[in-house]
Amino acid sequence: MNLKLSSVEAHIGQQIKKRRMTLNLKQHELAKLLKITQQQLSKYERGMDKLPPYRLYQLCKVLSVTPNFFFQGLDSVSICLTEQGNWLVYENLKGQKIQIKLCKLYGTVSDIKVVQKD
Repeated sequence: MNLKLSSVEAHIGQQIKKRRMTLNLKQHELAKLLKITQQQLSKYERGMDKLPPYRLYQLCKVLSVTPNFFFQGLDSVSICLTEQGNWLVYENLKGQKIQIKLCKLYGTVSDIKVVQKD
């Protein structure tokens, strides 16, 4: 049993739970629709077990969502202001942190949070 949650697995689990609650389904009801145990569904929702592709497909059908639903809000982008310059910081799905130095910005930037890097 993997006790360390991956941020991707934890996020997908939160999305499953969010959609289940939106549809007013109890855990045991969704588990029955998926033909799995309530314990297994609980592991998915907590990000304790990896979600196999066929189960993702089942969830999409049962919850009436596209696969993109499970990944919405996963990537976060921020601008860090440091003495060494301004950086765009992004974490990809593999958990790799990507930093891009911002030299000149033209245009409009929206939906970015500004954080102070120590």
